[in-house]
Amino acid sequence: MGLHGHSLRQQLLLWLVIPLALLLVAGTLFSYWVALRSATITYDRALLDPALALAEHVDSEGGNTVLDLPKVAQDVLRIDSYDRIYFSVSRLNGELLAGQPEMPPPPPVVPVGHRTFYDGTVNAERVRIAALYVPQPNGPVVIQVAETMVKRNRLTREILIGETIPDLMVATMAMVLVWFGILRSLAPLERLRSEIAQRSARDLRPLDGSYAPTEVRPLVATLNDLLGDLRDALDAQQRFTANAAHQLRTPLAGLQTQVELALRQQASEPMLRSLHQLRSATVRAAHLANQLLALSRAEPGGHRPDALRALDLRSVAQDAASIWVPRALVKELDLGFELEAAPIVGDARLLRDLLDNLIENAIRYTPAGGSITVRTAIEADNAVLSVVDDGPGIPADQREQVFQRFYRVPGAIGDGSGLGLAIVQEITNVHAARVTIDDGPARRGTLIRVYFAKVPPGSGRVAARSPGPVSPVPQ
Repeated sequence: MGLHGHSLRQQLLLWLVIPLALLLVAGTLFSYWVALRSATITYDRALLDPALALAEHVDSEGGNTVLDLPKVAQDVLRIDSYDRIYFSVSRLNGELLAGQPEMPPPPPVVPVGHRTFYDGTVNAERVRIAALYVPQPNGPVVIQVAETMVKRNRLTREILIGETIPDLMVATMAMVLVWFGILRSLAPLERLRSEIAQRSARDLRPLDGSYAPTEVRPLVATLNDLLGDLRDALDAQQRFTANAAHQLRTPLAGLQTQVELALRQQASEPMLRSLHQLRSATVRAAHLANQLLALSRAEPGGHRPDALRALDLRSVAQDAASIWVPRALVKELDLGFELEAAPIVGDARLLRDLLDNLIENAIRYTPAGGSITVRTAIEADNAVLSVVDDGPGIPADQREQVFQRFYRVPGAIGDGSGLGLAIVQEITNVHAARVTIDDGPARRGTLIRVYFAKVPPGSGRVAARSPGPVSPVPQ
């Protein structure tokens, strides 16, 4: 399997740890070979001594070759604290002269006077055998001395453990150091990743590459160039929208004034109908221009990050009351305010646009005689701004789509532009808030809540005037 699906940390670990593990295995095998060779050479030399001692006691008398060694001395040769010792003296044709008959046959004949070592089995036990070829007048004889493998295996094991444990300790420490080295080396990349992950799609500020490794700085520079191009494109779009809206406001205001003056003059009934239609269209166009300006302010780049200040949602709602209460009375609506302190960090101008759009939508779609309530409160760890009405409501399957620009619920009454809730969504994004739409009380109307992160007590001064009690507006 390739490394394309792995993280950089995984790839570094694989390329460093696997070769290190292979080196450890190779070192262990080499240590085992060295230990086995050392034990074999050492004990082979020791095993040859009894064979040489037996060779000194082999004599030829009267045409017979015999082992001139007392039984007691033969028994002494077989004494060992760990292993069992076997020996035999035989002719090359296999005739046993002395010792144990179960000794395995020697290897092929080698020059007389030479010695050889080989492995074999005696009484179902593995043994190491030293064979010595001794010349005699009656023909050469072979002396074999064998011993079991207890001491050899023990020495091999001790040497192997003595070599392997330090290697394992070094390898373990090396792996730990490699792990921490990789973590430390990748910390700047993790910081860069975290910085990017914490940003919203609207935050196009350049990345700080001062802490990035030299190899990563070209990538950071390329990302910053891309962010700069995106920022310039958004700025150009916002400037166009704002300029177009500004350019429209003045002639529309003038047109509306002229229409109002014309309506005061004597005119025929058809002309008056045309003038009323023209005034309605002019009002809608002026409202659309104002909505476009509000949307431009809420979009990325349309506001300054340092405009966020500690404030109280209650003061924002109080400021809106003086404007929207008279408009609600004109339509015979009960607009009430139930306000509690709700400190947050935000942009007062954008929050006013948010609340204006929520109240305007409620007034626009709530029929005469209905009621609208604006609330601010603290719920758990959130400061909540809510607007509830008893109008026609928004169908559940349309509540996600109404935040799209220029989208209107099919069959909706009124002459809205379809930008109000889109502006609300943009402003909540600026404040890292979230907005929800639910049914109103008794499953009638619409309840819109905006959840902000509240300001912890003592974290800063709340920039709001001391609010007084706000009572519901009388009918």
